Amino acid sequence: MRVADGLGAVLFGAAIAIVQPQVATALTATQVSAIAEQITVRIDGANTGSGVIIDRQGNNYTVITCWHVVQLQGSYTVYTPDGKQYTINHSQVKRLANVDLAVFQFSSNQNYRIAEKGNSEQVKLGTTVHVAGYPQGTSDIDFRSGSISRLVTKPKDGYAFVYDVGGFPGMSGGAILDEQGKLVAIHGRASTYPDTGATNVFGIPLKTYLSLVPSILSTQPIATAPTPKPQNTPIQPIATATTPKPQDIPLSAPPVKTSLPVNVNNASAKFALLQTLTGHSEKAIGSNIKGHVTSVAFSPDGRTLASGSWDKTIKIWDVATGEEIRTLQSNSYWAESVAFSPDGKTLASGGGIFDKTIKLWNLITGQEIRTLKSNLDTVTSVAFSPDGKSLASRGDYSTIKIWDVATGKEIRTLKGHSGVLCSVAFNPDGKTLASGSGDGTIKLWNVATGEEISTLKSNSYVQSIAISSDGKILVSGGDWTIKIWDLINKEEIRTLNSYYKVNSVAISPDGKILASSSGDNTIKIWDIATGQEISTLKGHSDLVTSVVFSPDGKTLASGSWDATVKIWRLSE
Repeated sequence: MRVADGLGAVLFGAAIAIVQPQVATALTATQVSAIAEQITVRIDGANTGSGVIIDRQGNNYTVITCWHVVQLQGSYTVYTPDGKQYTINHSQVKRLANVDLAVFQFSSNQNYRIAEKGNSEQVKLGTTVHVAGYPQGTSDIDFRSGSISRLVTKPKDGYAFVYDVGGFPGMSGGAILDEQGKLVAIHGRASTYPDTGATNVFGIPLKTYLSLVPSILSTQPIATAPTPKPQNTPIQPIATATTPKPQDIPLSAPPVKTSLPVNVNNASAKFALLQTLTGHSEKAIGSNIKGHVTSVAFSPDGRTLASGSWDKTIKIWDVATGEEIRTLQSNSYWAESVAFSPDGKTLASGGGIFDKTIKLWNLITGQEIRTLKSNLDTVTSVAFSPDGKSLASRGDYSTIKIWDVATGKEIRTLKGHSGVLCSVAFNPDGKTLASGSGDGTIKLWNVATGEEISTLKSNSYVQSIAISSDGKILVSGGDWTIKIWDLINKEEIRTLNSYYKVNSVAISPDGKILASSSGDNTIKIWDIATGQEISTLKGHSDLVTSVVFSPDGKTLASGSWDATVKIWRLSE
C-alpha cells in the first residue's frame, strides 16, 4: 500500500513545461482506463509493484515508481503494456531525496505511450481521480475511481494526497490520473486502522517530483555502456536483457544513533509455520464482516494460547496439539485485547466499541470473575503488572486506567496524551508503565504515584509497544516505521522502515530479535542489535493484527483478520 508523483518535461537538462488547455474536457472512466493501461508497467523481482512511463529520449524510456517498490537489492523485470520484458539492476535505480519516489530507465525500440503531465496544484478536495496498478500476484491491471478526501499539509515522504479508492499491495508506484487522463500523482501507500477497519490511501503529487528532477537528472548524460557504480550517482546504464536473475538480498540496516551490542548473529533466527488454528467464525457479525482475530497472548508456561476475535469469543488453545480447549463468550461486539495474569490462572479481555468493558476470567472453570467498567472506550490494550495485582488498560479516548485485580476497583486514571491511546505495557520491574498513542508519543509513568516520568517523541502514530524482559529496550510500531528505544537513556536508538502500517510488535524473551506485523499480511523478524530484517513470514491472507513470542522464545503466534491464528516455530 502506498503512493504518487510524476516526471515532468524533457529529462536531462531540458526545460520543464506543463501546458494546460484553456478548456479541460473530462473523459469517461473507460477512456481514462485505456490511457492508464498504456502508460503503466508492472515491476517484479526482489519486490513487486507498478510504475509509470513518464519520459522518452530516443530509445531510452524513463519510469517513475515508489522507492519502496525497488529499494531491495537485486534485479527487477519490467513488464510493458505489450507484454515485453526488460531487466534492470538495483544499481540503475535513482532515489529522489526525502520522498518515497525513484526513477530508472530501460531501452527499447518499441513505441510506448508517455504519461501526459497534469497540474497537481489544481487537485483540490473532492477532485475526481483515477488510480491504476498491478495487484501483487497478477498480471492484470486494476483500475479504480474516487475523489480526494484530504490534503496533507505536512506530508511524510511526500504523501500529500489522501483519496477514497482503496487498492492492493503491488499497485504502489502506479498512476493517479485526473479526469483528462493526465498524470497528477503516484499511488503508493495505504494505512488500515484495526480499531475501525478504516483505510487511508495516499499519493505523492506530481509537483513534488517535478521540483526534484533538475537536480537529479541534469548533472550527467545517460550512460551507454555498463560502468562501475559510485555510491549515490545519477541514473546508471540502460537495462539490457542479459542482467542476472533477481536475488533476495535483505535491506541494509538503518544508521545507528547510539550503540547496542552488535556481536550477536541472528541470521539463523527463522520461523517456519507449524500449524493454523481455525476455530474462529468466518462470518461473525452480519454477512460482510469476518471473525477477525484482534489479539493473541501466550500463558506464562507457554502451553496455552488465548485469541480474541470479532466473533464475540475468546478461544483458549493447546499450543502443542492446536486443539481448542475452551471458548469464552465475551458477549461484546468484539474481544479487542487479551492478556494472561502472571500465574496463568486469570485472563483479562478488553471489549470492543459497543461493549467498552474489561472482563476477568477464571481459566480453570471458564467462568467470568468480574466486569470492570468506568468511562471506558474501545479497550485496545490490557496488561497485568508483574505481580499480578494490578491491571493497566486503555481508558477513554486518550487516558490509561489502572485497576485493582482483586477488587475490580479503579485505582487511578493517567492523563497526558492528546491522541487516541493504543497500547500499554509494564516494565518488568513493575514500577514503570509505558503507553503508546496516536499523538506520536510514548509516555513513561510512575505506577505508584501516577506521575508522568518522561515522554519519548516518535513523531508518528504509535499503534503498539513492547518492552524487553530486562527493561532496557522498548520497541514501538505504528505508521510505516518501527522504532527501537533505549529506556535507560530515554532516547531513540534506530528506526526501521516497514512501508506498511505496523499493527503489532513483540520482543523475544532474550531481547535479540523482534517481530512486527502489518497490513501487507506478513510478519517480519528483525535483529534488534543491527536493525537488519532477518526474514518475512507469509501465510495469512489478510492484515496481521497481533504477534507474541512464547516465554521460551522458540514459538511465535500471530492473529489476523483472516479469522485464523498461526503458530510459527523457530528453526533449530
